[in-house]
Amino acid sequence: MWFAATVHLNSIDSRGRSRPGRGGRLAGGCYCRWARMTRRARMAVMNKPQLGEVVKGAWRCYGRAAALGAAVAPAVPILFFGDVDAYFGSRLRVVTVGLNPSWREFPTDDPLRRFPLAEGIDRADVERYVDALSAYFRADPYVGWFGAWEPLLNGAGASYYPGAASTALHTDICSPVATDPTWSRLDGGDRSALMDDGVPLWHELLVLLRPDLVLVSVARRHLERVCFEAPGRRWEPIHTLHYKTSGAPRRRPYRAEARWHVIADGVSLFVFCPASQTPLGSISFDQRHELGAVAADAFRDGR
Repeated sequence: MWFAATVHLNSIDSRGRSRPGRGGRLAGGCYCRWARMTRRARMAVMNKPQLGEVVKGAWRCYGRAAALGAAVAPAVPILFFGDVDAYFGSRLRVVTVGLNPSWREFPTDDPLRRFPLAEGIDRADVERYVDALSAYFRADPYVGWFGAWEPLLNGAGASYYPGAASTALHTDICSPVATDPTWSRLDGGDRSALMDDGVPLWHELLVLLRPDLVLVSVARRHLERVCFEAPGRRWEPIHTLHYKTSGAPRRRPYRAEARWHVIADGVSLFVFCPASQTPLGSISFDQRHELGAVAADAFRDGR
């Protein structure tokens, strides 16, 4: 058994203003309107010229990164991982956030094994590119990485895989370009060059995705890269774990924090879950599942 403390966030009104307490449904917000859309209408939004521009931006990132010795090649930029059609048809739109794709996404013996639809792709073919990314979890996903997220998603009623009430997408805030070595071991100049293109692109992508719940598991310093307006300003603790699953006390409590951000004409709840080598690496799968449920409840209570 472990002890966990949960705190309810302030809710947000339709103008992005903070309200105390649990609050009710978001009046006039993005969630209510999108929940009533048909699947065709949702995809019509994704098929607007903005999607093409964001895809072009991903290819620009990839092209500029080619000059860096750390950029993996052959490869493709990974704007997101997961089934975007199913995401827009989901009850709860959930996005997870890391830093940049791993070099393991492009195995040396068969670089496009995880993205078979991207073989011989024309960079101007937006539809095929999106299809290639959407098929990722039906092909050969890097389970060693994404398996760390699944218990958290399952607790929120979501999954990267088919069959859940909600289908999640994964994104990377620093760059859509895979690197070798990994992000923390990159030269500082390379990291800066990748972020110059990648961070603005990530923000453009989230404007298109309009998520309800954004789950972030990175080093805390990377939260500074999130530039969406935050009406509540401060990150507020929503769940604290004082004990390990074994019952032994933690030297430092594991504290998940959340903050509302305005994205386009709606609001999204961002939940920060500290990472440790891997996403949520210092808490058990059961504790991740519990945290996912808390995060989804915090969104529903505050919207």
